[in-house]
Amino acid sequence: MSFSLKKHVVIIISSLAIMIAIGLSIDMYLTHKEIMDAANACYNLKGNPIVHKEGPISNWSFTCDGL
Repeated sequence: MSFSLKKHVVIIISSLAIMIAIGLSIDMYLTHKEIMDAANACYNLKGNPIVHKEGPISNWSFTCDGL
């Protein structure tokens, strides 16, 4: 591989890593916002929100106890 080709490969891999990191950050923010909105709605109904994380991937379950 020539130096120029290696440089392009590094730039492409770096760009992909940055895009993946940005995508994961956006997903985490939106998940957090959704959980907070649901919890606030549950509190407004005089309930008790219960949030569980299931598995290593961001798979959340939400229940509003006491309704």
